[in-house]
Amino acid sequence: MQRALNLFLCLFLFFGPAFAQKKQLKVKYGKISEEEIAMTSYKDDPAAPAVVLFDKGNISHRFVNDKGFMLEFERHVRIKIFKKIAYSLADVPIFYFKSQDVQGLQASSFNLENGKLVETKLEKDNVFDETLTRSRMVKKMTIPAVREGSIIEYKYTISDEGAVGIQDWVFQRLEVPTIWSEFEASVPTFIEFRKMAQGWVPFALAEEKKQEETISITYIAHSGDAVVTTKAQSVRVEYQTNTMHFIQENVPALKREPFIGSLKDYLSQINFDIRAVYETDIVPSGQSYRLVNGAFKERNNTWENLGKEMLEDVYDDILRSSKYTEDAAAACIAGKTSTAEKVAAIYEYIGKNYQTVDLDYVWMSQSMEHLTKNRKGSPTDLNLLFINMLRQAKIKAFPVLISTRPNGHILPFRVTSDGMNRVIAAVETEANTQVLIDQSACPNPIGLLPEEDLNEQGLLLEGKGSITWMPLQNKVSVRSAVLADLTVTPESGLDGVITFSESGYGAVAARAKIKEKDAQSFVQDQFKDLIADGRATDSKIENPGNWQDAGLKGTFKLATSAFVTVSGNKIYLTPALGFGGKENPFKNPERKFNIDLGAPNSQTYSFSFKIPLGYKVEEMPKSAKLTFGENALSFDYLIENTGEQIKVNIRRNTKKTYIAVDQYEDLRQFFGSMIAKMEEQIVLAKD
Repeated sequence: MQRALNLFLCLFLFFGPAFAQKKQLKVKYGKISEEEIAMTSYKDDPAAPAVVLFDKGNISHRFVNDKGFMLEFERHVRIKIFKKIAYSLADVPIFYFKSQDVQGLQASSFNLENGKLVETKLEKDNVFDETLTRSRMVKKMTIPAVREGSIIEYKYTISDEGAVGIQDWVFQRLEVPTIWSEFEASVPTFIEFRKMAQGWVPFALAEEKKQEETISITYIAHSGDAVVTTKAQSVRVEYQTNTMHFIQENVPALKREPFIGSLKDYLSQINFDIRAVYETDIVPSGQSYRLVNGAFKERNNTWENLGKEMLEDVYDDILRSSKYTEDAAAACIAGKTSTAEKVAAIYEYIGKNYQTVDLDYVWMSQSMEHLTKNRKGSPTDLNLLFINMLRQAKIKAFPVLISTRPNGHILPFRVTSDGMNRVIAAVETEANTQVLIDQSACPNPIGLLPEEDLNEQGLLLEGKGSITWMPLQNKVSVRSAVLADLTVTPESGLDGVITFSESGYGAVAARAKIKEKDAQSFVQDQFKDLIADGRATDSKIENPGNWQDAGLKGTFKLATSAFVTVSGNKIYLTPALGFGGKENPFKNPERKFNIDLGAPNSQTYSFSFKIPLGYKVEEMPKSAKLTFGENALSFDYLIENTGEQIKVNIRRNTKKTYIAVDQYEDLRQFFGSMIAKMEEQIVLAKD
């Protein structure tokens, strides 16, 4: 998990004095200023499709006699829309736990019509509650009458009786700047939490302190011997709270750069992890009473405890149930003898008969009965179904909790299931090794996880006494190779045969294209630069329909003038044939974010060019070897002139895919040198 620690500019904010002068922004719902409605762009980012005028969040608490303490999170947002592309900001989801309650929802759009400000309110009939999981809900709404120039505003409160969680606060948004983002909280000290901040945007205000509070508690007093009388009495009780106040101003939009695993890893935000909630006792304190922490109720303070709870509370019942899966599992494995055959049969059965829904949570979104009846579910749903059916077939299989790349890295010091968003399967083979499988990736060959799953480590839940981290790695190598046996002629350019192979993601993508059209169309698309000025014929693909074959091979005949130029008595040939890339993907001189190059991979190109009669080599590139880091990336360019032909062998290997931003300039130079080398030409001159 060490790599994740280096991803962030993490600031652990302890109680201390403010380092900025106290600031305030007082706003009232629906009170839109003339300046706000007249805005046509945001001065600090004129191209922005919208700007968040303010986003204010406040966590407060109150005591209710028959319920105890309640946390309340209130949020108030106002956004100015400039372009149609930002209309989606009017689609607002509010995520909450079933034990919580969303209250006081208001939402409106404001538009200038005939010189007057017109408010269009959200109707209650256009607010929908949707169950995501057994414990999670989402309230969805679409603010009406939104157009270019609109202001949208919404406000709501989430009440929480059980201290389920402290709301995280995100100061920054993707592609949209924010003028003012403010978060305040007052949390009683019997709720113990850890707080983490990340991002590069400076705080205009960061204030934390302990504060004394007082509540009035009413109780029923009993008195008398023969005749018992009761009387309601009140006492004032003192206690302490942790208070926080954070403000960021003129927060720039977080904009995408190439080769980023997840922008969520870089958003300016504060996250909270409740470590424990204490029972409380009321004790005399001088002339009054004081609320003090009593018995300690520990939350998930270790990943082992979290994994154990997830097994006991969520997965065990699902994975033990056989009512809806036993018959299907038995039918799948009928006649199969080996573990590999049984695993493949169940994997293929679910892949062919179930549809994947784009929803990522570590909880099942529905019951097993509903899933097997409707035959569509989230990746977690399908993977838990897969594990269940494997267990029905007496195959050892276990859930693995992961965070996909788009969801961001798991923070090792933040022990919470909220940091994970998918369950995949670890399946034990006959060789007593484990292979990771994501059922939602079918028809990927078994052992090839989708690239989005390869996000460092996953939490393997083999049993309540065996909760461990395991690396998220493919068993299938990702490789590609192209071999060319070509003749150079001054009349037509290049003629010969191309042989190619793909293993891993390239093979999957190739089969998908072949299935959609045909082999010839795939070749035309895959090698479009090579055959741009020519033609490819006699395309042949080996075994294109076997999706469980990790590799794919093919050949075709090529006649093209691409990468060959004839001028006078000279022929200019670019021997890399365009496989080096057209430009450096890292063009910007500066970069803010770490680089994620995807999955480890290797590329091999072996080309031979027969020299035409009457010509000889006048100039040709020199062999070269480039490396980046400790052989994290390597590039080998070998060229040989035998007199009758020129042989070129190019190898590109990516072993380490995560590159820290402080190595960016070296990486940029590596790619620049590699692409420049691949553009060098051979000059053939007539004798």
